Amino acid sequence: MFSQTFTRVSHVSIYHWIRHFASFFKTVSHFLLQKANLQSDEWHVNETYIKVKGQKHSLWILFDSETRVVIAFCLSSVRDSNTALTLFEKSRNITDASPLTIITDGLDAYNMPILLAYPKSKHHRYPSFADDCSNNVLESFNKTFKAWYKTKKGFHSFDSAMDMISNFLFYYNFIHSHSSLSD
Repeated sequence: MFSQTFTRVSHVSIYHWIRHFASFFKTVSHFLLQKANLQSDEWHVNETYIKVKGQKHSLWILFDSETRVVIAFCLSSVRDSNTALTLFEKSRNITDASPLTIITDGLDAYNMPILLAYPKSKHHRYPSFADDCSNNVLESFNKTFKAWYKTKKGFHSFDSAMDMISNFLFYYNFIHSHSSLSD
């Protein structure tokens, strides 16, 4: 009959292949996001903490509320206006779309970058979950991200964190089915 041969592949080999394909997925993701209709009413911005080499870093996410697509992300060791501006500049390089409203939490670092990058968009700050309108749609994404991130137990380098996050976002944006949307 048929002989079955199994090849053992170490987790390190798989990790190296994932890192190897990260640049390809970044290129494809950039191309697909440029073609996507991201001209929705609301974009949400928030940051969450992750560990890189045992140190806390902020992962900044810019999220389209209608398509549930992560438009841009930025990883930084600080939470300041320069990082927020970098995030918005990345989004401008990806899409010409400009939302009517950008929703953030209460962090002051968003104020000036939003004025500079999207002067025609309204900036709504909702520092509390008790507000009528909030950033809950992005907080929901953060839960999904954290569930994936928890299995990693942090990242060993900044570059590997960027590659792995890019791969996760490619999966989230283009492969994962979004239960709140009619796919």
